Amino acid sequence: MALPLTPIWFIALPLLLAFLAPLWARLRLLLPLLFGAQVVLLALAAALVPAVRQAPFLETIVIAPPLGIHLHLDAVALLLVTLFHGAAALLALFVWLDEGAAHLRGPRPFVLLLLLVAGCDGMVLTGDLFNLYVFLEIAGVSAYALSALHRDRAGLEAGLKYVIIGSVAAVFFLFAVVLIYLQTGQLNIAAVAADFAAIPAPMQVLIGLLLLVGLGIKAELFPFNFWVPDIYQGSDPAVASLFSGVLVKAFLFVLFHLAFLLLADPRVAQVWLMGLGAATLLVAETVALRQPDLRRMLAYSSLGQIGLIALALGFASEATTAGALLHMVNHTLAKLLLFLVAGLLMRRAASARLEALTGLGRQMPLAAGLFVLASLSVLGLPPLAGFASKLWILTGFAEAQVFWPIALILFGALLEAGYYFRWVKALYATGDAPVARGPAPTPARSAYLPLLLIAALLLLLGAAPFLLEADLVGAAQALLDRAATIEGVLGAQP
Repeated sequence: MALPLTPIWFIALPLLLAFLAPLWARLRLLLPLLFGAQVVLLALAAALVPAVRQAPFLETIVIAPPLGIHLHLDAVALLLVTLFHGAAALLALFVWLDEGAAHLRGPRPFVLLLLLVAGCDGMVLTGDLFNLYVFLEIAGVSAYALSALHRDRAGLEAGLKYVIIGSVAAVFFLFAVVLIYLQTGQLNIAAVAADFAAIPAPMQVLIGLLLLVGLGIKAELFPFNFWVPDIYQGSDPAVASLFSGVLVKAFLFVLFHLAFLLLADPRVAQVWLMGLGAATLLVAETVALRQPDLRRMLAYSSLGQIGLIALALGFASEATTAGALLHMVNHTLAKLLLFLVAGLLMRRAASARLEALTGLGRQMPLAAGLFVLASLSVLGLPPLAGFASKLWILTGFAEAQVFWPIALILFGALLEAGYYFRWVKALYATGDAPVARGPAPTPARSAYLPLLLIAALLLLLGAAPFLLEADLVGAAQALLDRAATIEGVLGAQP
Protein backbone atom coordinates (compact mmCIF):
# COMPACT_ATOMS: atom_id res chain seq x y z
CA MET A 1 0.00 0.00 0.00
CA ALA A 2 1.36 3.42 -0.94
CA LEU A 3 2.26 5.80 1.86
CA PRO A 4 0.00 8.87 2.11
CA LEU A 5 1.27 12.17 0.73
CA THR A 6 1.39 14.32 3.84
CA PRO A 7 3.73 17.07 5.12
CA ILE A 8 4.21 15.05 8.30
CA TRP A 9 6.93 13.12 6.47
CA PHE A 10 9.10 16.24 6.23
CA ILE A 11 9.49 16.04 10.00
CA ALA A 12 8.88 12.37 10.75
CA LEU A 13 11.37 10.83 8.30
CA PRO A 14 14.45 12.79 9.49
CA LEU A 15 13.49 12.15 13.14
CA LEU A 16 13.04 8.43 12.49
CA LEU A 17 16.36 8.11 10.68
CA ALA A 18 18.12 10.05 13.44
CA PHE A 19 16.58 7.82 16.13
CA LEU A 20 17.84 4.70 14.33
CA ALA A 21 21.33 6.15 13.72
CA PRO A 22 23.16 3.33 15.61
CA LEU A 23 21.68 0.79 13.18
CA TRP A 24 22.73 2.74 10.10
CA ALA A 25 26.22 3.25 11.58
CA ARG A 26 26.72 -0.49 11.99
CA LEU A 27 25.55 -1.05 8.43
CA ARG A 28 27.78 1.79 7.17
CA LEU A 29 24.81 3.48 5.56
CA LEU A 30 24.98 6.92 7.19
CA LEU A 31 25.95 9.04 4.20
CA PRO A 32 23.84 7.17 1.60
CA LEU A 33 20.84 7.49 3.91
CA LEU A 34 21.51 11.15 4.65
CA PHE A 35 21.58 11.90 0.93
CA GLY A 36 18.76 9.49 0.05
CA ALA A 37 16.43 10.92 2.69
CA GLN A 38 16.79 14.41 1.26
CA VAL A 39 16.12 13.14 -2.27
CA VAL A 40 13.00 11.27 -1.08
CA LEU A 41 11.69 14.40 0.64
CA LEU A 42 12.43 16.47 -2.46
CA ALA A 43 10.32 13.97 -4.42
CA LEU A 44 7.57 14.33 -1.82
CA ALA A 45 7.68 18.12 -2.19
CA ALA A 46 7.39 17.77 -5.97
CA ALA A 47 4.44 15.40 -5.58
CA LEU A 48 2.65 17.90 -3.32
CA VAL A 49 3.02 20.83 -5.75
CA PRO A 50 -0.24 20.21 -7.71
CA ALA A 51 -2.32 19.95 -4.51
CA VAL A 52 -0.78 23.04 -2.92
CA ARG A 53 -1.32 25.08 -6.10
CA GLN A 54 -5.03 24.38 -5.71
CA ALA A 55 -5.26 25.11 -1.97
CA PRO A 56 -3.08 24.99 1.15
CA PHE A 57 -2.61 21.50 2.58
CA LEU A 58 -3.80 21.31 6.21
CA GLU A 59 -2.76 18.23 8.18
CA THR A 60 -4.56 18.03 11.52
CA ILE A 61 -3.26 16.03 14.47
CA VAL A 62 -5.71 15.65 17.38
CA ILE A 63 -9.24 17.10 17.36
CA ALA A 64 -9.57 20.07 14.96
CA PRO A 65 -8.16 23.57 14.62
CA PRO A 66 -7.85 25.71 16.61
CA LEU A 67 -7.83 23.12 19.43
CA GLY A 68 -5.56 20.59 17.77
CA ILE A 69 -2.01 20.64 16.46
CA HIS A 70 -1.74 21.06 12.73
CA LEU A 71 0.74 21.51 9.93
CA HIS A 72 -0.03 24.14 7.32
CA LEU A 73 1.64 23.58 3.95
CA ASP A 74 0.99 26.51 1.64
CA ALA A 75 2.98 27.78 -1.34
CA VAL A 76 5.64 29.61 0.68
CA ALA A 77 6.13 26.72 3.13
CA LEU A 78 6.48 24.29 0.22
CA LEU A 79 9.05 26.55 -1.45
CA LEU A 80 11.11 26.70 1.73
CA VAL A 81 11.05 22.98 2.58
CA THR A 82 12.06 22.26 -1.02
CA LEU A 83 14.94 24.72 -0.64
CA PHE A 84 15.98 23.19 2.70
CA HIS A 85 16.07 19.63 1.42
CA GLY A 86 17.72 20.64 -1.84
CA ALA A 87 20.53 22.33 0.09
CA ALA A 88 20.79 19.41 2.52
CA ALA A 89 20.95 16.91 -0.37
CA LEU A 90 23.78 18.84 -2.04
CA LEU A 91 25.67 19.10 1.24
CA ALA A 92 25.17 15.39 1.99
CA LEU A 93 26.42 14.48 -1.48
CA PHE A 94 29.50 16.67 -0.99
CA VAL A 95 30.31 15.09 2.38
CA TRP A 96 29.79 11.64 0.87
CA LEU A 97 32.15 12.28 -2.04
CA ASP A 98 34.72 14.43 -0.24
CA GLU A 99 37.33 12.16 1.28
CA GLY A 100 38.74 14.91 3.49
CA ALA A 101 35.59 15.55 5.54
CA ALA A 102 36.09 12.69 8.04
CA HIS A 103 34.70 14.68 10.98
CA LEU A 104 31.35 15.00 9.14
CA ARG A 105 30.92 11.30 8.42
CA GLY A 106 30.10 9.79 11.82
CA PRO A 107 26.82 9.14 13.67
CA ARG A 108 26.95 12.45 15.58
CA PRO A 109 26.92 14.81 12.57
CA PHE A 110 24.42 12.48 10.85
CA VAL A 111 21.95 12.86 13.73
CA LEU A 112 22.55 16.59 14.15
CA LEU A 113 22.12 17.39 10.46
CA LEU A 114 18.85 15.47 10.33
CA LEU A 115 17.56 17.19 13.48
CA LEU A 116 18.54 20.60 12.12
CA VAL A 117 16.62 20.06 8.89
CA ALA A 118 13.64 18.58 10.74
CA GLY A 119 13.57 21.59 13.06
CA CYS A 120 13.66 24.02 10.13
CA ASP A 121 10.86 22.10 8.39
CA GLY A 122 8.80 22.20 11.57
CA MET A 123 9.26 25.95 11.94
CA VAL A 124 7.81 26.69 8.50
CA LEU A 125 5.08 24.06 8.66
CA THR A 126 3.63 24.28 12.16
CA GLY A 127 0.51 26.28 12.86
CA ASP A 128 0.95 26.24 16.64
CA LEU A 129 3.07 28.61 18.73
CA PHE A 130 4.13 26.04 21.30
CA ASN A 131 5.27 23.60 18.64
CA LEU A 132 6.98 26.47 16.87
CA TYR A 133 9.02 26.99 20.04
CA VAL A 134 9.79 23.26 20.20
CA PHE A 135 11.01 23.16 16.60
CA LEU A 136 12.96 26.37 17.14
CA GLU A 137 14.78 24.68 20.02
CA ILE A 138 15.37 21.45 18.07
CA ALA A 139 17.03 23.40 15.29
CA GLY A 140 18.88 25.60 17.76
CA VAL A 141 20.31 22.80 19.90
CA SER A 142 21.40 20.94 16.75
CA ALA A 143 23.14 24.09 15.51
CA TYR A 144 24.92 24.59 18.83
CA ALA A 145 26.38 21.09 18.67
CA LEU A 146 27.22 21.30 14.96
CA SER A 147 29.19 24.51 15.45
CA ALA A 148 31.47 22.67 17.91
CA LEU A 149 32.03 19.56 15.78
CA HIS A 150 35.78 20.20 15.43
CA ARG A 151 36.24 20.21 19.23
CA ASP A 152 39.19 22.57 18.89
CA ARG A 153 39.43 25.90 20.68
CA ALA A 154 37.69 27.89 17.93
CA GLY A 155 34.92 25.31 17.56
CA LEU A 156 34.23 25.01 21.28
CA GLU A 157 34.24 28.78 21.65
CA ALA A 158 31.76 29.07 18.77
CA GLY A 159 29.53 26.41 20.30
CA LEU A 160 29.56 28.08 23.72
CA LYS A 161 28.76 31.51 22.29
CA TYR A 162 25.98 30.02 20.19
CA VAL A 163 24.46 28.28 23.22
CA ILE A 164 24.43 31.50 25.25
CA ILE A 165 23.09 33.78 22.51
CA GLY A 166 20.60 31.19 21.25
CA SER A 167 19.26 30.54 24.74
CA VAL A 168 18.72 34.26 25.34
CA ALA A 169 16.81 34.52 22.06
CA ALA A 170 14.69 31.49 22.93
CA VAL A 171 13.78 33.01 26.30
CA PHE A 172 12.55 36.21 24.64
CA PHE A 173 10.45 34.18 22.22
CA LEU A 174 9.04 31.97 24.99
CA PHE A 175 8.04 35.00 27.06
CA ALA A 176 6.15 36.34 24.03
CA VAL A 177 4.35 33.00 23.60
CA VAL A 178 3.37 32.94 27.29
CA LEU A 179 1.98 36.48 27.12
CA ILE A 180 0.03 35.65 23.95
CA TYR A 181 -1.51 32.62 25.63
CA LEU A 182 -2.41 34.58 28.76
CA GLN A 183 -4.06 37.29 26.67
CA THR A 184 -5.91 35.14 24.13
CA GLY A 185 -6.11 31.65 25.60
CA GLN A 186 -4.91 30.36 22.23
CA LEU A 187 -1.72 28.84 20.82
CA ASN A 188 -2.96 28.15 17.30
CA ILE A 189 -1.31 30.87 15.22
CA ALA A 190 -4.39 31.56 13.06
CA ALA A 191 -6.64 31.79 16.13
CA VAL A 192 -4.15 34.12 17.82
CA ALA A 193 -4.07 36.28 14.69
CA ALA A 194 -7.87 36.54 14.71
CA ASP A 195 -7.85 37.69 18.37
CA PHE A 196 -4.63 39.71 18.46
CA ALA A 197 -6.30 43.05 17.78
CA ALA A 198 -8.35 42.66 20.99
CA ILE A 199 -5.20 42.61 23.14
CA PRO A 200 -4.55 45.99 24.85
CA ALA A 201 -2.20 48.16 22.83
CA PRO A 202 0.63 48.32 25.43
CA MET A 203 0.63 44.51 25.65
CA GLN A 204 0.71 44.25 21.85
CA VAL A 205 3.80 46.47 21.83
CA LEU A 206 5.49 44.37 24.53
CA ILE A 207 4.75 41.12 22.70
CA GLY A 208 5.96 42.62 19.45
CA LEU A 209 9.24 43.75 21.02
CA LEU A 210 9.84 40.35 22.61
CA LEU A 211 9.25 38.63 19.27
CA LEU A 212 11.42 41.15 17.45
CA VAL A 213 14.36 40.70 19.80
CA GLY A 214 14.09 36.91 20.05
CA LEU A 215 13.61 36.29 16.34
CA GLY A 216 15.88 39.18 15.37
CA ILE A 217 18.75 37.41 17.13
CA LYS A 218 17.90 34.12 15.46
CA ALA A 219 17.46 35.75 12.04
CA GLU A 220 20.80 37.57 12.40
CA LEU A 221 19.48 41.11 11.98
CA PHE A 222 21.37 44.20 13.15
CA PRO A 223 21.94 45.10 15.98
CA PHE A 224 21.37 41.54 17.25
CA ASN A 225 23.94 39.83 14.98
CA PHE A 226 27.26 40.76 16.59
CA TRP A 227 27.88 37.09 17.44
CA VAL A 228 27.46 35.63 13.95
CA PRO A 229 30.99 36.02 12.46
CA ASP A 230 32.54 34.22 15.45
CA ILE A 231 30.16 31.28 14.97
CA TYR A 232 30.85 31.02 11.25
CA GLN A 233 34.60 31.34 11.78
CA GLY A 234 34.71 28.59 14.42
CA SER A 235 32.40 26.19 12.60
CA ASP A 236 33.32 23.84 9.79
CA PRO A 237 32.68 25.60 6.44
CA ALA A 238 30.19 22.89 5.43
CA VAL A 239 28.24 23.47 8.65
CA ALA A 240 28.42 27.26 8.19
CA SER A 241 26.96 26.81 4.70
CA LEU A 242 23.95 25.10 6.26
CA PHE A 243 23.56 27.85 8.86
CA SER A 244 23.66 30.57 6.19
CA GLY A 245 21.66 28.71 3.57
CA VAL A 246 18.99 26.93 5.61
CA LEU A 247 18.79 27.82 9.30
CA VAL A 248 18.65 31.59 9.00
CA LYS A 249 16.02 31.32 6.23
CA ALA A 250 13.72 29.39 8.56
CA PHE A 251 14.08 32.04 11.27
CA LEU A 252 13.50 34.85 8.75
CA PHE A 253 10.31 33.13 7.62
CA VAL A 254 9.05 32.82 11.20
CA LEU A 255 9.73 36.51 11.89
CA PHE A 256 7.92 37.80 8.82
CA HIS A 257 5.18 35.16 8.91
CA LEU A 258 4.21 36.19 12.44
CA ALA A 259 4.50 39.91 11.60
CA PHE A 260 2.23 39.62 8.56
CA LEU A 261 -0.22 37.29 10.30
CA LEU A 262 -0.60 38.93 13.70
CA LEU A 263 -0.80 42.50 12.42
CA ALA A 264 -3.93 43.35 10.43
CA ASP A 265 -1.97 46.19 8.79
CA PRO A 266 1.62 45.12 7.96
CA ARG A 267 2.60 48.78 7.57
CA VAL A 268 2.66 48.96 11.38
CA ALA A 269 5.88 46.93 11.36
CA GLN A 270 7.14 48.09 7.98
CA VAL A 271 9.34 50.88 9.34
CA TRP A 272 10.95 48.60 11.93
CA LEU A 273 11.51 45.64 9.64
CA MET A 274 12.78 47.69 6.69
CA GLY A 275 14.94 49.74 9.03
CA LEU A 276 16.55 46.64 10.54
CA GLY A 277 17.08 45.17 7.07
CA ALA A 278 18.65 48.38 5.76
CA ALA A 279 20.95 48.71 8.78
CA THR A 280 21.97 45.06 8.53
CA LEU A 281 22.79 45.46 4.84
CA LEU A 282 24.80 48.65 5.24
CA VAL A 283 26.78 47.70 8.36
CA ALA A 284 27.60 44.15 7.27
CA GLU A 285 28.74 45.09 3.77
CA THR A 286 30.91 47.89 5.14
CA VAL A 287 32.60 45.70 7.76
CA ALA A 288 33.18 42.92 5.21
CA LEU A 289 35.50 45.22 3.24
CA ARG A 290 38.37 44.88 5.73
CA GLN A 291 38.10 41.22 6.76
CA PRO A 292 41.40 39.29 6.46
CA ASP A 293 39.79 35.89 7.17
CA LEU A 294 37.80 34.17 4.42
CA ARG A 295 35.21 32.72 6.81
CA ARG A 296 34.54 36.08 8.46
CA MET A 297 34.25 37.77 5.08
CA LEU A 298 31.66 35.20 3.99
CA ALA A 299 29.85 35.61 7.32
CA TYR A 300 29.52 39.38 6.90
CA SER A 301 28.54 38.88 3.27
CA SER A 302 25.77 36.54 4.42
CA LEU A 303 24.57 39.14 6.91
CA GLY A 304 24.45 41.74 4.15
CA GLN A 305 22.30 39.47 1.99
CA ILE A 306 20.01 38.73 4.94
CA GLY A 307 19.59 42.48 5.34
CA LEU A 308 18.64 42.78 1.66
CA ILE A 309 16.06 40.00 2.00
CA ALA A 310 14.61 41.58 5.17
CA LEU A 311 14.44 44.98 3.47
CA ALA A 312 12.47 43.53 0.54
CA LEU A 313 10.18 41.40 2.71
CA GLY A 314 9.51 44.28 5.09
CA PHE A 315 8.12 46.41 2.26
CA ALA A 316 5.34 43.81 1.99
CA SER A 317 4.51 44.25 -1.69
CA GLU A 318 3.94 41.24 -3.91
CA ALA A 319 6.82 42.10 -6.24
CA THR A 320 9.47 42.74 -3.58
CA THR A 321 8.33 39.70 -1.58
CA ALA A 322 8.53 37.41 -4.61
CA GLY A 323 11.96 38.87 -5.43
CA ALA A 324 13.08 38.32 -1.83
CA LEU A 325 12.00 34.69 -1.96
CA LEU A 326 13.96 34.19 -5.19
CA HIS A 327 16.92 35.88 -3.54
CA MET A 328 16.60 33.39 -0.68
CA VAL A 329 17.03 30.61 -3.23
CA ASN A 330 19.99 32.39 -4.86
CA HIS A 331 21.64 33.16 -1.54
CA THR A 332 21.28 29.58 -0.31
CA LEU A 333 22.88 28.16 -3.46
CA ALA A 334 25.61 30.80 -3.72
CA LYS A 335 26.62 30.60 -0.07
CA LEU A 336 26.54 26.82 -0.14
CA LEU A 337 28.99 26.93 -3.04
CA LEU A 338 31.16 29.65 -1.49
CA PHE A 339 31.52 27.96 1.89
CA LEU A 340 32.18 24.51 0.44
CA VAL A 341 34.81 25.87 -1.94
CA ALA A 342 36.28 27.88 0.95
CA GLY A 343 36.63 24.63 2.88
CA LEU A 344 38.62 23.08 0.03
CA LEU A 345 40.86 26.13 -0.28
CA MET A 346 41.45 26.33 3.47
CA ARG A 347 42.30 22.65 3.67
CA ARG A 348 44.92 23.02 0.94
CA ALA A 349 46.43 26.22 2.40
CA ALA A 350 46.03 25.19 6.06
CA SER A 351 44.68 28.69 6.71
CA ALA A 352 41.79 31.02 5.96
CA ARG A 353 43.91 34.17 5.89
CA LEU A 354 44.11 36.31 2.77
CA GLU A 355 47.88 36.13 2.57
CA ALA A 356 47.86 32.32 2.90
CA LEU A 357 45.40 31.92 0.02
CA THR A 358 47.30 34.22 -2.33
CA GLY A 359 47.99 32.51 -5.65
CA LEU A 360 46.10 29.35 -4.70
CA GLY A 361 43.65 29.78 -7.59
CA ARG A 362 46.40 28.83 -10.01
CA GLN A 363 46.89 25.51 -8.23
CA MET A 364 43.16 24.83 -7.81
CA PRO A 365 41.65 26.42 -10.94
CA LEU A 366 38.27 24.66 -10.75
CA ALA A 367 37.72 25.60 -7.11
CA ALA A 368 38.76 29.20 -7.80
CA GLY A 369 36.51 29.37 -10.86
CA LEU A 370 33.52 28.16 -8.83
CA PHE A 371 34.34 30.75 -6.16
CA VAL A 372 34.29 33.48 -8.79
CA LEU A 373 30.98 32.27 -10.24
CA ALA A 374 29.28 32.19 -6.83
CA SER A 375 30.71 35.62 -6.00
CA LEU A 376 29.26 37.08 -9.20
CA SER A 377 25.86 35.62 -8.33
CA VAL A 378 25.99 37.30 -4.91
CA LEU A 379 26.89 40.57 -6.63
CA GLY A 380 23.88 40.18 -8.91
CA LEU A 381 25.56 40.05 -12.31
CA PRO A 382 23.94 38.36 -15.33
CA PRO A 383 23.41 35.61 -16.33
CA LEU A 384 23.33 34.32 -12.75
CA ALA A 385 20.44 33.88 -10.33
CA GLY A 386 21.45 36.88 -8.23
CA PHE A 387 20.80 39.20 -11.15
CA ALA A 388 17.23 37.94 -11.58
CA SER A 389 16.39 38.19 -7.88
CA LYS A 390 17.90 41.64 -7.35
CA LEU A 391 16.29 42.95 -10.53
CA TRP A 392 12.89 41.71 -9.33
CA ILE A 393 13.35 43.45 -5.98
CA LEU A 394 14.54 46.70 -7.55
CA THR A 395 11.65 46.64 -10.02
CA GLY A 396 9.19 46.19 -7.15
CA PHE A 397 10.52 49.27 -5.35
CA ALA A 398 10.59 51.29 -8.57
CA GLU A 399 6.97 50.40 -9.37
CA ALA A 400 5.98 51.60 -5.90
CA GLN A 401 7.93 54.86 -6.44
CA VAL A 402 10.11 54.19 -3.37
CA PHE A 403 13.69 54.89 -4.38
CA TRP A 404 15.85 54.98 -1.26
CA PRO A 405 15.99 51.13 -0.99
CA ILE A 406 17.15 51.01 -4.64
CA ALA A 407 20.03 53.38 -3.87
CA LEU A 408 20.95 51.36 -0.77
CA ILE A 409 20.90 48.02 -2.61
CA LEU A 410 23.07 49.37 -5.43
CA PHE A 411 25.50 50.90 -2.93
CA GLY A 412 25.65 47.55 -1.12
CA ALA A 413 26.45 45.84 -4.43
CA LEU A 414 29.39 48.22 -4.92
CA LEU A 415 30.71 47.35 -1.48
CA GLU A 416 30.29 43.64 -2.27
CA ALA A 417 32.26 44.08 -5.48
CA GLY A 418 35.04 45.74 -3.51
CA TYR A 419 35.67 42.87 -1.12
CA TYR A 420 34.85 39.93 -3.40
CA PHE A 421 37.20 41.20 -6.12
CA ARG A 422 39.84 41.68 -3.44
CA TRP A 423 39.70 37.96 -2.66
CA VAL A 424 39.48 36.95 -6.32
CA LYS A 425 42.54 39.09 -7.07
CA ALA A 426 44.42 37.35 -4.24
CA LEU A 427 43.50 33.88 -5.51
CA TYR A 428 44.94 34.63 -8.94
CA ALA A 429 47.90 36.73 -7.81
CA THR A 430 51.32 35.92 -9.26
CA GLY A 431 53.53 37.78 -6.77
CA ASP A 432 55.74 36.44 -4.02
CA ALA A 433 53.16 36.75 -1.25
CA PRO A 434 53.65 34.12 1.48
CA VAL A 435 51.54 31.03 1.02
CA ALA A 436 51.26 28.44 3.80
CA ARG A 437 50.60 25.13 2.10
CA GLY A 438 49.26 22.31 4.26
CA PRO A 439 49.82 18.60 3.84
CA ALA A 440 46.26 17.95 2.67
CA PRO A 441 45.99 16.27 -0.76
CA THR A 442 44.14 17.72 -3.70
CA PRO A 443 40.39 17.07 -3.31
CA ALA A 444 38.99 14.08 -5.13
CA ARG A 445 37.46 14.96 -8.48
CA SER A 446 34.15 13.44 -7.39
CA ALA A 447 33.88 16.07 -4.62
CA TYR A 448 33.38 18.70 -7.32
CA LEU A 449 30.20 17.05 -8.62
CA PRO A 450 27.78 18.69 -6.13
CA LEU A 451 29.65 21.98 -6.55
CA LEU A 452 29.16 21.86 -10.30
CA LEU A 453 25.48 21.04 -9.75
CA ILE A 454 25.11 24.17 -7.62
CA ALA A 455 26.87 26.25 -10.28
CA ALA A 456 24.53 24.84 -12.93
CA LEU A 457 21.49 25.76 -10.84
CA LEU A 458 22.75 29.33 -10.42
CA LEU A 459 23.15 29.62 -14.19
CA LEU A 460 19.78 27.99 -14.90
CA LEU A 461 17.86 30.27 -12.52
CA GLY A 462 19.69 33.28 -13.92
CA ALA A 463 18.96 32.39 -17.53
CA ALA A 464 15.40 31.15 -16.97
CA PRO A 465 13.93 32.66 -13.77
CA PHE A 466 10.47 32.30 -15.32
CA LEU A 467 10.64 28.60 -14.40
CA LEU A 468 9.88 29.60 -10.80
CA GLU A 469 7.95 32.81 -11.41
CA ALA A 470 4.44 31.42 -10.88
CA ASP A 471 5.47 29.53 -7.75
CA LEU A 472 7.28 32.54 -6.31
CA VAL A 473 4.31 34.84 -6.91
CA GLY A 474 2.03 32.26 -5.29
CA ALA A 475 4.42 31.97 -2.34
CA ALA A 476 4.50 35.77 -1.94
CA GLN A 477 0.71 35.92 -1.97
CA ALA A 478 0.51 33.14 0.62
CA LEU A 479 2.94 34.96 2.91
CA LEU A 480 1.13 38.29 2.62
CA ASP A 481 -2.52 37.16 2.55
CA ARG A 482 -3.47 37.20 6.22
CA ALA A 483 -7.21 36.76 5.68
CA ALA A 484 -6.78 33.68 3.46
CA THR A 485 -4.55 31.98 6.03
CA ILE A 486 -6.97 32.59 8.88
CA GLU A 487 -9.93 31.49 6.79
CA GLY A 488 -8.12 28.39 5.59
CA VAL A 489 -7.42 27.25 9.16
CA LEU A 490 -10.48 28.47 11.04
CA GLY A 491 -13.01 28.42 8.21
CA ALA A 492 -14.10 32.00 8.84
CA GLN A 493 -12.97 35.48 7.93
CA PRO A 494 -11.20 37.43 10.73
